[in-house]
Amino acid sequence: MRTLLVAAFVAAFAAEMLVAWGQVTFRSGVEVVRLDVSVTRGGRPVTGLTADDFDVRDAGVPQHMDGVLVEKLPLSVVLVLDMSWSVDGTVLRHLVEAAQTLAAAIRPADRAALITFSKGVTVRVPLTTDVSTIRSALASLAVEENHTALRDAVSTALRLVSNDETRPLVMAFTDGCDNSSRISESDVLDTARRIRVVMHAIMLGDCGRSGAASPGRPNGTGRAELDRLAFLQSVVGSTGGRLWLLESTSSRQLPQSFTRALDEMRARYVLTYYPQGVARDGWHELKVRLKRGRADIKARSGYFVPPRE
Repeated sequence: MRTLLVAAFVAAFAAEMLVAWGQVTFRSGVEVVRLDVSVTRGGRPVTGLTADDFDVRDAGVPQHMDGVLVEKLPLSVVLVLDMSWSVDGTVLRHLVEAAQTLAAAIRPADRAALITFSKGVTVRVPLTTDVSTIRSALASLAVEENHTALRDAVSTALRLVSNDETRPLVMAFTDGCDNSSRISESDVLDTARRIRVVMHAIMLGDCGRSGAASPGRPNGTGRAELDRLAFLQSVVGSTGGRLWLLESTSSRQLPQSFTRALDEMRARYVLTYYPQGVARDGWHELKVRLKRGRADIKARSGYFVPPRE
């Protein structure tokens, strides 16, 4: 469909790094940082927090939070689905059902897109508010080749939302066994650090047609197993997302994983602040915690500001 165009698109993007509007806004010399933060206890969202409850450090310097929002901004959800042989048969059927469940939860103000990949990457539906086009495309999905271009697919998804003014969420489903990508892992990670996006990933147990992973670790102890886990952990970790390792691909577990990821995104706090006491240019490491009490907090690891031209 659009595989050749996407391949050229991905290759061109390898050398192009962007800073999204949503991460840092520059207007008349004023910089505004917007930060998505997940706060949970025991797996459940912590609600009712205000700006005064958060301690945010930008490059080690405490910052004053100017505002906090919850569920006020629409989402841009990009589904990135692995169509290699590892998702053949019942796995594909359950995957489509899960993706359809997520599509049904998209709200009128939200946008969604669909990307599939095996040896190449295909943007089946660009970002749209017409969810019916997503549902139709999902209904026609079929397994393609026994290849996985995961890094290329993630880069394509990041590019799709790199200048998005909503709250972008990349939702990837894959076996994690990349054997076809042109883009390097370091380039993907650099890109993920430079744009404002949250990425969640759901990973199959192994690279074959069957097999399952425990919630805490993938099957096997080989280097390939560790590498595929490390890449996804690095990407989702840098964006403040989560990685789910499936025990099975049952008709119940997959939809739950997809809807849980969407619900988690909607429950996030959006913090805004004007950076004080830090250099403008370069990498800004971020640390977020609560001033009182303990919680599991997920937020992006930092943001990058290029030098003024």
